[in-house]
Amino acid sequence: MRVTVEPQPREFIRRQPPDVRRQLRETIHAIERGKIFPEPLDEELEGFYKVRVENCRIIVQHVAGEAGPFFRVVFIERRSVVYEMFRQIIALE
Repeated sequence: MRVTVEPQPREFIRRQPPDVRRQLRETIHAIERGKIFPEPLDEELEGFYKVRVENCRIIVQHVAGEAGPFFRVVFIERRSVVYEMFRQIIALE
């Protein structure tokens, strides 16, 4: 499965210590290879999915593209703030 990464997640990964950066990248590649399938979110975040990596959460969206379905990594942040921050971003769109 193809996975694309938006600017915010790319920047978040870049700012992390090497071990966390490696784990986040490995997790994204595992989603591509079909070894990890993200868990669906509910309520106002329905339509998005999450993957846990240490104390971070990767939020992805399943998208139907011309070349077939793919996942789009839309947000990554620390678990303590990820859902509240993402809800605020969604509300602004």
